[in-house]
Amino acid sequence: MSRLPLLCPDTACDQGAPTLALIRQQLGMLPNFFAGLANHGGALNGYLAFEQQLSEHSRLSKAQREMISLAVANANGCHYCVSGHTLSAKHAGVDAEAARMAQQGKAQDPKDQTILAFALDVLEQRGHLPDESLAAARQMGLDDAMLVEIISWVGINSYSNWINNLIQPKIDFPEVPLI
Repeated sequence: MSRLPLLCPDTACDQGAPTLALIRQQLGMLPNFFAGLANHGGALNGYLAFEQQLSEHSRLSKAQREMISLAVANANGCHYCVSGHTLSAKHAGVDAEAARMAQQGKAQDPKDQTILAFALDVLEQRGHLPDESLAAARQMGLDDAMLVEIISWVGINSYSNWINNLIQPKIDFPEVPLI
């Protein structure tokens, strides 16, 4: 049982209700994450606006973004997000083994590995990276815009992880264990 109410278009505030209705219309369901986040309509809409801007202007592939999401969710102990992003990763072409590896911050492709290592380093160090880490990421071809984008994905995923860890909504995707 969720520790905060899971809202729907009929119970959400005036700011969140239309957004929840649109999500339900687009997805054919209302994921519990959004229903919990709607306890504050501005938080719901702000999250979606940030995610939309990152996605629309991303230089990372959908698969790379999902691998970051999996690594960060696992590191933050978010069972809900690991489950949801495993499904999203599958739709982005990431197979089950690669998704499990991503949870552990590992990837077969060297550039993907660099991205995951940088993302987890940012998370673990809270952005206080030593010069050597930054230099290593740049040496592997990550330019400044890519570094900021990766940090942004770490941030938005951590935010959703923390919301879900607090609310503890029922997982409404096929469950995938934390590693």
